[in-house]
Amino acid sequence: MKGKKRENLEEKAREVFCRYPSVKLAYFFGSQAQGLAGRQSDFDFAVYADERNAAKFFDLKLELLGKLGKIFGEDKIDVVILNTARQPELKYNIIKDGRLIYEKEPFKLLVEPRILNEYFDFHAQLLRHGLTKA
Repeated sequence: MKGKKRENLEEKAREVFCRYPSVKLAYFFGSQAQGLAGRQSDFDFAVYADERNAAKFFDLKLELLGKLGKIFGEDKIDVVILNTARQPELKYNIIKDGRLIYEKEPFKLLVEPRILNEYFDFHAQLLRHGLTKA
């Protein structure tokens, strides 16, 4: 995806995330975000949501999938809720390689160190069991 088109899509996605008060951080990641997309590539987003609304994470994901799909005219959309993602490596790669496209202060300062700590705490075990290449 060309830079100008990617920026336009990021802006449209940002407008969606702004409408949800519970969304505190949003990342655009994966092949589309890196400009390496093929014909089968989907649009990958990750959000960190207000933990007080934990019971509604699944509903939030479905709503975001619907809104983003409508705006992009695509059904190849994936949304990861960082609060519930269980794979430390996935969360690490999202914050390392993804593009932060929406942020409510000070959540980046609160969330990213937690993800980094979790990843590096488990990195040795991931290596030992062949669950990571890094």
